[in-house]
Amino acid sequence: MNKIAAFVETKGIHVAIHAPDEVTSLFQYSNYLRQGVMEYFQALFDFAARVHAQIITIHLGGVISYKTDTIPVIDVPAEDIPIFKDFVVKNLDMLIKLADNRFVICVENERVDDFVFSILQPYLNDNKLALCWDLAKSWNNPMEEEFFIKNLQHVKQVHLHDTRRFEKSNRRRHLVIGTGEMDFLRYLHKLSVADVLDYCIEVRPREKAKESLEALKKMIIS
Repeated sequence: MNKIAAFVETKGIHVAIHAPDEVTSLFQYSNYLRQGVMEYFQALFDFAARVHAQIITIHLGGVISYKTDTIPVIDVPAEDIPIFKDFVVKNLDMLIKLADNRFVICVENERVDDFVFSILQPYLNDNKLALCWDLAKSWNNPMEEEFFIKNLQHVKQVHLHDTRRFEKSNRRRHLVIGTGEMDFLRYLHKLSVADVLDYCIEVRPREKAKESLEALKKMIIS
């Protein structure tokens, strides 16, 4: 960790960290599992502070769903939804306390809907949380785009990768920039007024990230 911190300081760069997905879901309501999730975040946050990270990006997770032998998904009854909201709020409050203003916590648009946005909005208004806008995940989703455009001042990280629907298959994301359907210039124009701390090209391996960067440069220059 000391080597990472020294490298960051001498090179004048910054570190952004992405927390795991469902295993650290903030929709978790079991006291035992919540304790484990918070212990994980405590360790991650302490590491982030030691390497001078500016941003930690998280996924909130989601309400659990069930299935039977004939029905692929059975949603939680509507009357139980407030219970989940209470636990998400409690978990977010605990997370913010653990962070202790040492870095920015960004919530990414993964499994988000109006219910999630209603939870997030008060935290954004109070500047306790920020947003990570994964552009490809909101592609052709007017509801998500409207929320992020309304909250541009809270967008601190942007994930960049392409997406497209392949014949006879589901939509694929994390493609090299320029190989899919994304209109990056449209989004970047809107984001020009936002105080974005980090643009992250989210493709693998790193050679593809460089390829994506060159493609993005050509789009912007042309």
